[in-house]
Amino acid sequence: MERILEATAQLLGQMPVDKITTAAIAETASVPIGSIYQYFPNKLAVLADLARRVMEKVDSTTASLIAEDFGVLPWDQAIDRAVDATIEGYAQQPGYVQLLLSIRPTPEFREITDESNDRVAAMMAAHPALQAVIPSDRVELVTRAAIKAVNALQDWALSTDDPKLAAQIIDEMKTLLKGYLAVYMGEPDSGRKS
Repeated sequence: MERILEATAQLLGQMPVDKITTAAIAETASVPIGSIYQYFPNKLAVLADLARRVMEKVDSTTASLIAEDFGVLPWDQAIDRAVDATIEGYAQQPGYVQLLLSIRPTPEFREITDESNDRVAAMMAAHPALQAVIPSDRVELVTRAAIKAVNALQDWALSTDDPKLAAQIIDEMKTLLKGYLAVYMGEPDSGRKS
């Protein structure tokens, strides 16, 4: 199964999603095409599983930063580092952006995205720095809302071909997230850079 996913990732770096076939995946993985169907019912399932793995990897990196930084760095700097690590983690995955854009509207991908959002929100909600200032009956809702709110900006930043625009979008993403959390953190500043 790993060879199939690695081959799919390799193909995503070389061609558009709509040109990738299960036959091409099998050839690149050096496995019989039947091996693909042993694990996956179709190409979309292969792509969805690959997307899930990429998200889990990036979520794990983000979780490590959240665990390291919150309580050590000022919370707004910790947010900046977590956002930067998340964007960088996705940008480093070959073909991930086109995968994201091509399967975003599918129910399978929505489920994967929800799992990732819930994972990151739970990590944030469990952090003592946020638990200390956000009411316990709202901490999960607040962190989930924060994550969902920045997703559209994240997708936009990852999908633009203009590096300057991407950097501006990422700054707005940080501003949005920090501004929202500042309401609970007791900070009057929205997090916007001067």
